[in-house]
Amino acid sequence: MRKGGFSLIECLLGLALSLFVITSSLQFFGQAQKAFFRLKEREEAGQGALAALDKMRIDLLHAGQGLTCEMALGLVEAARATEDELRTTALEKPLMMTGTARAGDVRLTLASTADIASGQEICFSDGSAGEVRTVAAVERGAVILGEPLGRDYSPDTAALSLLENVSYFLDGPGRILRRRVNAGPAQPLVENVATAIWICDLEARLVRVRLELSVEGERPHETTVFLKNRALAGISGT
Repeated sequence: MRKGGFSLIECLLGLALSLFVITSSLQFFGQAQKAFFRLKEREEAGQGALAALDKMRIDLLHAGQGLTCEMALGLVEAARATEDELRTTALEKPLMMTGTARAGDVRLTLASTADIASGQEICFSDGSAGEVRTVAAVERGAVILGEPLGRDYSPDTAALSLLENVSYFLDGPGRILRRRVNAGPAQPLVENVATAIWICDLEARLVRVRLELSVEGERPHETTVFLKNRALAGISGT
């Protein structure tokens, strides 16, 4: 048995072996960490996409609610889709006039202007005719319309509906899917959206939405929603 301890060669070999084990461990943990963060990014992106689709589904199920007559007259549509935007419309609340509105008027007196903001839309209907006007300004007890009225409306026979318009669109270089209610600020829902496709089939009363994320390994997410309020109104076709 040697009493002098380890030789220089043995120490160097031990040190080299220790460095090899430590380097291999660090490399392994580095790769494991990268894999963990990739999986975490995929999971968060997938959850964000599912949450966005769930929000869109709720808005689409709500689309057209309280606007049966207005949809039948062709004044409003429950849902509309373009290449850049998906939009839904529903009744926010009915309004009550305090006097007759004449053709050419832009100032409309109301029993209450609470919860009305500039940029919102008001749908006028009376019998078999009507129109939609945008609110340009809100005063105490009255609103100023962006365009003159095209006909007369009596408070005894006319129905006024404050519309809730919800729109979805992609914004910015980060391809952020945003949701806007009326003319309010657009709220972000999910980032890194490579493609957002929405198809509105009014004849079948269906809206199909597909979100593809620019996250490696993440599959597309999609949903199909039946426009129940349009169906309840008995409206079909385009």
